[in-house]
This record gives sequence, structure tokens and C-alpha cells, in this order.
Amino acid sequence: MEAITFQKYLRFSPRKLAKLASPLSNMSVEGALEMMRQLPSPRTRFLEKAIKSAFANLRVKKEGELNESEAFIKSIVVEQSYRLKRLKPRARGRADIIQRRFSHLKCVVTDEPGYVD
Repeated sequence: MEAITFQKYLRFSPRKLAKLASPLSNMSVEGALEMMRQLPSPRTRFLEKAIKSAFANLRVKKEGELNESEAFIKSIVVEQSYRLKRLKPRARGRADIIQRRFSHLKCVVTDEPGYVD
């Protein structure tokens, strides 16, 4: 059985968020949450929130009979959202475009064991 969680419009670049999310695939929920607690990046708070939410959804589907060690992260996908475009004044009346990237996060948790690190 699977449960899915979406987090949209996260104020982090998809590239930086994907760096943290990619090693979490195929890990147990318990191991992934422990790893997130030890990393100093502020982006880990949103990854941890998505994993906890997906696990809670799975627990509701299974009617409460599931531990964090029995659930596994099937996939975490980071996609690009919109970009805020700002102008930064430069010399001689020119301007550079500053692009602030946003991202979407999709987390799929399952109770079927797969490849676990």
C-alpha cells in the first residue's frame, strides 16, 4: 500500500533540494528522519515534514498498525515550480535579471520493503 504527499511552492532551488532528497529513496522512514535531524541545512525541515506527512497518510490507510521502521520511502521527486524574476540595477542604465526559483516536492511512502540501505 502506498501514500503520497505533495508540498508545493517551496522557497528553495530544485537543484539544492534534490541534492538532499536523492539519497533518501529506498530508505526506511525511521532512517531517513534520523538522517534529516543530523543535517544542518534548513531545507531538511521541509523534507522531514513531507516524509512525516506521507507516513501519517499511510498509517491512516493501514488503520494505525504501522511503525516508522516498517515503512519505506519509495521515491522523493523534486520538480521545478515557477520563478520570481527581479531586476538588479547595473552600471550604465542596464539591469540584470535575478531569478528566484521555487520547487515542488512529491514523497511516496510504502509498507512493502524494497532495497534498503
